[in-house]
Amino acid sequence: MSDSAPVASSSTAPVLVSVAASRNGRTPGKAHKGEKTALKRSYISNAVKTPYEKRREKDRQQESMKAVEKELKDDKQAEKDRKVTAIKERRERVAERQRMEEMRAKMSAKKLQRMKKRMGRTKKING
Repeated sequence: MSDSAPVASSSTAPVLVSVAASRNGRTPGKAHKGEKTALKRSYISNAVKTPYEKRREKDRQQESMKAVEKELKDDKQAEKDRKVTAIKERRERVAERQRMEEMRAKMSAKKLQRMKKRMGRTKKING
């Protein structure tokens, strides 16, 4: 072998990398991360830009408007449900009344038949 080949020697010291301090003190592996700052919206024109507080206020107004709309919608749905239940109850009462009338007619027919049978017996006996 030739003498020009690289030879690993134990005399070379390992390379040390310093760790930068982060917000919470020295944290290994976090040296590349900087402290977060507000987003610079440079891609938006100045005429369109609005301050953060104004945007939040607009969001709050939209939320309150949605809440009012939801309340109105819920009231409307509750009224509709109330009408539907009233109609169902009325139909059930009519059906029950009709069923009872049919039962009465059936029972009175049976009673009438029994009475005729008795009358026939008495006529036969008294006859």
